[in-house]
Amino acid sequence: MRVLFVTRKYPPKIGGMESLSYSLLTGFPEPKTTITLRRSQKHLVWFLPYVFWRVAVTAHRYDVIHLGDAMLSAAGFLPRLFGKPVAVSVHGLDMTFAPWLYQLYLKLFLRADAIIANSASTQRIAEARGLERVCAISIGVPERYFAVSSTLNRDAELERRRAGRVALLTVGRLVPRKGAAWFVRHVLPKLPAVLYVVVGVGPEHDEILRAAAEAGTSDRLWLVGSVSDARLLDILGTSDVFVMPNVAVPGNVEGFGIVAIEASASGLPVVAARLEGIPDAIADGENGTLVPPGDADAFVAALQGLVADASERTKRGEQGRAYTKRHYSWPRLIEQYAALFRGLSSR
Repeated sequence: MRVLFVTRKYPPKIGGMESLSYSLLTGFPEPKTTITLRRSQKHLVWFLPYVFWRVAVTAHRYDVIHLGDAMLSAAGFLPRLFGKPVAVSVHGLDMTFAPWLYQLYLKLFLRADAIIANSASTQRIAEARGLERVCAISIGVPERYFAVSSTLNRDAELERRRAGRVALLTVGRLVPRKGAAWFVRHVLPKLPAVLYVVVGVGPEHDEILRAAAEAGTSDRLWLVGSVSDARLLDILGTSDVFVMPNVAVPGNVEGFGIVAIEASASGLPVVAARLEGIPDAIADGENGTLVPPGDADAFVAALQGLVADASERTKRGEQGRAYTKRHYSWPRLIEQYAALFRGLSSR
């Protein structure tokens, strides 16, 4: 079975879609061909026409064509017209992005022999659009996260800044739906013995600082910025609890929540909002605790026991790591992709 993989989201850029693309494309067995954009999205101006041309003229060589997200769906039009099976992965935000011209594009071209949603939440979004043949295959965790150790992975600057306090960690792009500013303003004031560590960059940076100044929590906040993969593993190994305080933003959904399962794989207890695709990553009571989004008291209640009890953090963290290993390891998920592609190619 010969598979052509096409993605516009690939390392060295960092993100959930990039992580999915890298793990799927590198882990999928041969024979395969990959077309990847390894630069910023401003290069789409030439990458998209190139993809449409390349797929059109080479589709006859492959048994299945996999397109990495909804924006690439037009590249599957001609192959499907001539009987080649096409699968398109969807991630949530790539379907809900609001501009009318983009939504018209999806109505015209988002068709495939299989639509692969990254979560049950994303599957519901796809089916609500009237899409057919939708299945859900979750995102996996790279093996390097399962190897994180609180004794081997230590970040010196975090150790210095925490000054003996419990370190709560959030990782992600600094945008409103991630909820960091909300957490700083409404939850952090009620947890005096912690340092809130936020890894990532984005347009919400100044708003998070403003929220801390207004709430009087600036001395308990550290905005780390962008970090390397290696340093992120050290920060995970040095932190105590992972927090995913997402809030609802119309038209801007969290399709899955890969950073939460990466943190769980690293041995951190996770407290996350029960919102959109996050419950597909975090099973309440198994690899984390889910609380109502925007409920500051619920977050405080879920975190207080973990902040106060190091042994409880260790127990919950190791329980979550084991659960995540069973359900989100990439070899298990790649076999689901392979089985789906075998079914498409045999039709």
